[in-house]
Amino acid sequence: MRPCLWPVTCCWRLVRMKLLGPPRQLCKACLRHLNEALESEWAYVCLGITFVCVALMVLFGWIIYRDPCFQWEIRTQLCDDYHNGLIAGAFCYDLCVERVSFLSSCVDQQGNLSVFRWNKFVIKAERPNHKKEGEKDELIWEGMKMQDLAVILDDFLRAVLGVADHSKLIERVIQHADFNHDSVVSFGEIRSLWHLLHIPEFRMLFIFNESSVFPTLNGSCGTMYAVEETYQPYLYRENKSFVEKVFSTRHRWGLPDFPQRAHISLGLLEYAYTVREHENVKYYMCTFSPDHFGHTEYFEMKVSTVDGLVSEAVLNASLMQRNCDSDTQCVYGDVCKTSCDRVTRKCSGIPENYIPDVVRVCTVLQEYVLFNVPVKLKSVLSKLVADCVRLGKKSRFMDPDMMAVEENVLLDRLKQVLWDELKYADTKWLEKSTPKPQPVNLI
Repeated sequence: MRPCLWPVTCCWRLVRMKLLGPPRQLCKACLRHLNEALESEWAYVCLGITFVCVALMVLFGWIIYRDPCFQWEIRTQLCDDYHNGLIAGAFCYDLCVERVSFLSSCVDQQGNLSVFRWNKFVIKAERPNHKKEGEKDELIWEGMKMQDLAVILDDFLRAVLGVADHSKLIERVIQHADFNHDSVVSFGEIRSLWHLLHIPEFRMLFIFNESSVFPTLNGSCGTMYAVEETYQPYLYRENKSFVEKVFSTRHRWGLPDFPQRAHISLGLLEYAYTVREHENVKYYMCTFSPDHFGHTEYFEMKVSTVDGLVSEAVLNASLMQRNCDSDTQCVYGDVCKTSCDRVTRKCSGIPENYIPDVVRVCTVLQEYVLFNVPVKLKSVLSKLVADCVRLGKKSRFMDPDMMAVEENVLLDRLKQVLWDELKYADTKWLEKSTPKPQPVNLI
């Protein structure tokens, strides 16, 4: 009998031929044919092909079934908590009962936050961490009264935003905590919003949710929340590539026409005015880039990321806790810098020589709006933007109150010039523009 190339086939044939023979003879015959098969030159080819096929099947299965955004883990934990009454939210029933695929399209993993895309929303969810959740739950309890919740919220907001009157913000938080509008806030509703407020991005978007330049929060479930998606997530990008070196204005290619850019610029100016001080809290833009701003399909400016936007209290606490040997170690983000005390080896507080936020906005406007400008407008607009940028040098020698007045004057003049131009421009692209949508219940 000719030796078989595949040992398994050989053994099967031997079993069929010698089924009635003694077991010892059967085993010897099987081993003999296995040796003959392995000694064949084709055996190594067959084994190699088998190994490659198995490896490809494993790789293909990993690509199909891998879960880079921990979708299964997040959904399972959220739905377990929902059915046990530990969380609540506008999306919980759809996610856990109707099985709507909110988490099917993974986009990115940002630290502990998984990012998904669903319809016209960006869905973000925290990966379960029982240890951190337990620490947060120590301050809340089943059956707590609204007065107790208000006290806890006030202490928390004082810690992350600074000492100020946060009564209006607390009222908004409690109002949104009542997800089903039954005038009774359940433990699941309290716990959901409490955990969400510990997510820096959600907290910042909630604080500025009434501003038209920030994306709207559109519902949540536990620590999963939906944010309005930005149609164009950045204004322009300056890449230090060979093409950029040859074509210095490469980042302007493909930008909208001047009327659309002017309308977006109005949103940028509104942003600078909004974040300077909001509800008695001063904010700093410690990371600033045209990548942080985008626009809708109707050319309404939207903030695409709040990274680097921090309250003065958080900024001071972060800097003053740092050990240092030189000033280079006392930097928060890209632009918030302070000095190192060589005696205590600690960073000092309030950023020194901080360039006003409106100046950074005007620096972006120089690249974004001051080209292909109508002739009648170019001189006036260029002068106003240049005056705005020069405020950065004046800020080191001017009184803060006088500086604020001059900033307001320049912002108002820039807005007026741009609006006057848009009055007479063809603005059909604005016809489908809708007012800022009212936020859906947040938990």
